[in-house]
Amino acid sequence: MNKHFDVAVIGGGAGGLFFTAQAANKHKNLKIAVIEKNQRVGKKLLVTGNGRCNLTNLYANESDYHGSFAPFIKNVLASCSTQRLLELFADMGLITRADDFGRVYPKSNQASSVLDVLRFNCDKDNVHFLCENKAYKVVKENNFFKITTDKESITADKVIFSSGGAAAPKAGGDKYGYELLKSLGHTIITPSPALCPINVKSEYIKSLKGIRVQGEISLISGNKTISTETGEIQFTENALSGICVFNLSQYVEKDKDYTLRIKLMPETEFSEIIDILSNNQRVFGKLDAENIMTGIFHKRIAQALIKSARISFDKKVKDLTEREIKTLAKLINNFDFNISGLADFNNAQLTKGGVKGDEINPDTMESKKIKGLYIIGEAIDCNGDCGGYNLHFAFATGYIAAIGL
Repeated sequence: MNKHFDVAVIGGGAGGLFFTAQAANKHKNLKIAVIEKNQRVGKKLLVTGNGRCNLTNLYANESDYHGSFAPFIKNVLASCSTQRLLELFADMGLITRADDFGRVYPKSNQASSVLDVLRFNCDKDNVHFLCENKAYKVVKENNFFKITTDKESITADKVIFSSGGAAAPKAGGDKYGYELLKSLGHTIITPSPALCPINVKSEYIKSLKGIRVQGEISLISGNKTISTETGEIQFTENALSGICVFNLSQYVEKDKDYTLRIKLMPETEFSEIIDILSNNQRVFGKLDAENIMTGIFHKRIAQALIKSARISFDKKVKDLTEREIKTLAKLINNFDFNISGLADFNNAQLTKGGVKGDEINPDTMESKKIKGLYIIGEAIDCNGDCGGYNLHFAFATGYIAAIGL
């Protein structure tokens, strides 16, 4: 039997739930349907922030966002700043805390607290959850939308697209929302993994698996440095990982050549590194060459640097030449890895791509192509850095759509 609603929300994730909570409170006369393909809403929200849900950042600003919608981020942050978002969550009953980096978490340190607050604030007489319903067709007929799922068909005066992205398919991520929006006439910037490990080609990457270092890492194309990040860098069997690597992954484009350059001692000048190595040559002279970096790096890092410098492992520290010492000193802050691609969506936190930014009104999140269609969150071509910026975008655009109905 056909059911009619004032508003149909496609996707019960972070943005969709925040929209629904706000809209149900502000527009108590509206009949709202939340269409969710999973058994329960908010499945992906539970795995964000390693299960702690980093829901925003105290220092969020325009420079933290990328993609074709990035020029309009100022509108979003003006309408829903971090302070405003935290006020809204506090009104809904969520207590939060911030760490030294401005990352905001629920005081409970549990993502389930955020999801519960959202669910309970959506639990209104005018809200109807249609779980285990995957929308596979949306068309606009006359002045209303017809949404067909794998179980039923409903109509609505307005539609909120909060279908999320393709990242984390085990938590429900897929590309179906982009296909529906494309069928409605929107331009889709090709979705690709973002905030993910970067695969590298290296003869010694496997030997570094499991090691973590603090340092500076840059994404380089030709002679141009695209972006630089500082923090913990993690080595896996065939990739580099860690928050700083995730942030760089957003700049990697398909079929282009890139290098990742690690500075293992970014605050130390070349001449100082030579002095340190020269002192170690005196102290550890009788040992094998790899031991010249004893007290500086993990042994396997030292072995990789020795190998990269083409120094024989049988050579003694005392026998290293001045040229070899300088080569090692240079490599310590020029530890290069050629990129072979990005990890897949299974290992990505976010989707890069989505609806082209200039096809959406940033003051209301309404489509410029179809009246009554609103697009929020990860469905839009807008990806933020690690640190709570993407959840802020999902919540903020949901709030803007709720007040812009």
